[in-house]
Amino acid sequence: MPTIREIAAKAGYSPATVSRLLNNDPTFSISDHARQKILQTAQNLNYQQPNTTHGLTYQVAVIFAVQPKQELEDIYFSNLRQGLVEHGKQANLDLTFYPDIDHIPADIDGVMAVGEFDTPTLKHLRQLTPHRIFVDSNPDPRHFNSVQPNLQAITEYAIDQLIAAGKTPIGLINGGYWSKDQQVTHHQDPRQKYFESRLRELQLFDERFMFVGGSFSVASGYQLGQQVVQSLSRQALPKGFLIGSDPLAVGVLQAFNENKITVPADTSIISINDIDIARYVSPPLTTFHIDTDDISAQAIATLKDTIIFDRPQKRMVLVDAKLVYRKSFLKPRTD
Repeated sequence: MPTIREIAAKAGYSPATVSRLLNNDPTFSISDHARQKILQTAQNLNYQQPNTTHGLTYQVAVIFAVQPKQELEDIYFSNLRQGLVEHGKQANLDLTFYPDIDHIPADIDGVMAVGEFDTPTLKHLRQLTPHRIFVDSNPDPRHFNSVQPNLQAITEYAIDQLIAAGKTPIGLINGGYWSKDQQVTHHQDPRQKYFESRLRELQLFDERFMFVGGSFSVASGYQLGQQVVQSLSRQALPKGFLIGSDPLAVGVLQAFNENKITVPADTSIISINDIDIARYVSPPLTTFHIDTDDISAQAIATLKDTIIFDRPQKRMVLVDAKLVYRKSFLKPRTD
């Protein structure tokens, strides 16, 4: 079936005009001549109205710049992928996943991207289509829409909770940021940036308590946990840690348990994601619940709206997260 762009190019009208007409947008006004020409062009190209209440089907390219192994180890990305597919079907977006940008065809209606890309790749993405969105991050807000967790609010609330519970000094255990093109961790992760900024503002920052590197996997967490044990005595441990993801926290707990460091007696832990395993480790993790289904739904809705209405303004949607208290960090008393 022809794409919106093909119909638009043949009829001589913008993709937004064609899209709104074929979607029967009740707020859209168009001349009889233009209506007839677009409908005739669509018929000549063998366009058939989909048997769905959502209207046109849009072709969307999706590229995940996430290590395949990392996606398997961190259920967060698997859930994100699943959510995009499910909500894409409901919204009549036909999502096709591509291994890299060179495989993406030129006639797609929109692009979704997850992860980090180098500057030439970002430029290439911009040239593919004006309808583009990043999910989970945004390396270039001037040129890309995005739907992502509000990591600044998450990080700052975690710090505030640790301080309220008397858990200072505070340390950070975090992964690096992986690039599909560079295949190295080279950019500072937002969690680290917000953590440093907030603690410096509070005059509580201590670089000795920063443990960063590798991926966000269980294996990296174990290695970083061992670094903590090797570099700090039990007495010198921070009273609390923010850990960048649940898989990292699981690995850290393994390292701590092997070295008889007890959580939360010796140090408390707050992590991020609230994947299923968080409630089953010992102790169960206090962690921020990030709703990947909601992020996926909003990303799909934002991209579809951009395609249909051809909106030039870029939007950044920040999705909040709820702190789920379990045993690795106990909720501070408010009395």
